[in-house]
Amino acid sequence: MRLRKLLVILSLFSGNQLIAQDIHFSQFNMNPVYLNPALTGNHECDWRFSANQRSQWKAVSRPYNTIAISAENRSGWILPNLYHGINLFHDAAGDGNFRTIEFNISTAYEIYLGKDSIHSITPGIQLGVNHRNINFDLLSWDNQYNGYYYDAALPSLENFGVNKRTGFNANVGAIYKYKPENRKEIVAGVAWFNIPQAKQSFYGDDLIKRDMRYVFHAKGTWPLNYEWDIQPAVLAQFQGKYNEIIVGANARYIIIDKKGEYIAPYGGVWMRNRDAAYLTAGIYYNKWTAGISYDLNFSKLVPASNLRGGIEFSLQYVLCIFKPKDAQYRVCPDYL
Repeated sequence: MRLRKLLVILSLFSGNQLIAQDIHFSQFNMNPVYLNPALTGNHECDWRFSANQRSQWKAVSRPYNTIAISAENRSGWILPNLYHGINLFHDAAGDGNFRTIEFNISTAYEIYLGKDSIHSITPGIQLGVNHRNINFDLLSWDNQYNGYYYDAALPSLENFGVNKRTGFNANVGAIYKYKPENRKEIVAGVAWFNIPQAKQSFYGDDLIKRDMRYVFHAKGTWPLNYEWDIQPAVLAQFQGKYNEIIVGANARYIIIDKKGEYIAPYGGVWMRNRDAAYLTAGIYYNKWTAGISYDLNFSKLVPASNLRGGIEFSLQYVLCIFKPKDAQYRVCPDYL
């Protein structure tokens, strides 16, 4: 157990590892508002609701557990093509119950590049609050070993500063979308996160700040024939000395596609640089999309993780509100 915990600590502070300061999801396209503020409202209906849950490194101490939810509106309440959204995530990890909670509000404005609406560019902005805290009383320290056994009653002799941090956050991004047909689409974007660089140290060192995160992403959907679609995607994000690069694709098989009914299961294979490979599976069912993925870890954490990475669940629902046409009829005189 001590070896496992030591390996986790070393991996967290190693510059050559994938583990970054911000949370991450394997099914990154199923958490669009967290991927890029400009993806707010990038769907076909009035509302989109997303939920994600990820558990990671169950073989090592207390596993990481991440939950994210979001809601987006495409109605254009204030201005046409101006979309709004909110998202919340909660992450807890380790024996010290280290928690990160963040709430954001997003706005994106879609600009069509032609009358046919095939090409569009969408900038977006996101404002929010980030809160982190840890319970030092739950941790064990060398000074609590009395020479024979661990004694939790002994003082740790550690000089803690604070056990919580709260800061303002701001993120911006932009996407380009090309959609000539229903089953043909390409979306590519860039985003810039953690612009204020909020202070992070629990020991009072104000020079330690949350690094900015730079994101580049692209995805596509293309029909192979009447029943099969290929959905490749790539993600590259960089934060301080850490980086994450993911490439892969899903294949979607359309069983039913008719008015009011759509059923299409999918599955795929993905690779994360120097860290893991993972499989995805899911289904499109009318207005619902549900997915599951599992990471197979092959990084330097293998001796502690036993190849076990993380299992992740995702769920999306789009709500289309029926709007009857406001038809105006000319009243004919009685004598006609």
